[in-house]
Amino acid sequence: MAITRAPETAPAAKRRLPIQIANEAKMIKATIDLLRDHQVDEITSRMIAEESGTATNYISRYFGGRDGLLLAVAGELSHRISDLVRSEESVLEIDRPGNYVTRIMGIPEVEMWFKVYRYLSGRKLPSIQHHGKPAIVAAVEDAISLIFGLEGAYLPVCANIFLTYLMGNAAFGPFLGTTDEQAEASLEAMGTIVTLLVQHSRNESPA
Repeated sequence: MAITRAPETAPAAKRRLPIQIANEAKMIKATIDLLRDHQVDEITSRMIAEESGTATNYISRYFGGRDGLLLAVAGELSHRISDLVRSEESVLEIDRPGNYVTRIMGIPEVEMWFKVYRYLSGRKLPSIQHHGKPAIVAAVEDAISLIFGLEGAYLPVCANIFLTYLMGNAAFGPFLGTTDEQAEASLEAMGTIVTLLVQHSRNESPA
């Protein structure tokens, strides 16, 4: 006789208390405020605690550590960028040709977003998911979609290019003698590639 096994059920998600949600929001906001004037590696747990009015051990308690907090910060910045890009009078002025990437990089939230991912790209972040893409990859895809308005099959390709560039530059830039100007040129080239892919994907879409 065949033995049937009862389907496994995923454990119920732990209920987050309002005080936890409030403290998480305070720490995310505090980190973003600090990013305006500091590089990521200059920001300490004590600075975040003082800026947010919380305790230093809350970073581990609520986010599982500094990298978890920074991923949450990147997610919040993505939403802020989305609101800017999709506003009626978009700061990107997509209908105005020229200097597209320059306008993108001129947005404070985008500059801070790059700061976070330049830092995270040098970290060995384990996947927090048992299946599927690591959280950082999913976050990069989401942010690129929000910034450039890119959807579909080209999105993971661009995320791959972006991550490969960041990780490669972080690992080999000093060895190869890559200058800031060359790095900026690479970002501009990627912006051009993404813009062309957006146009191509729209042309392929059925009317």
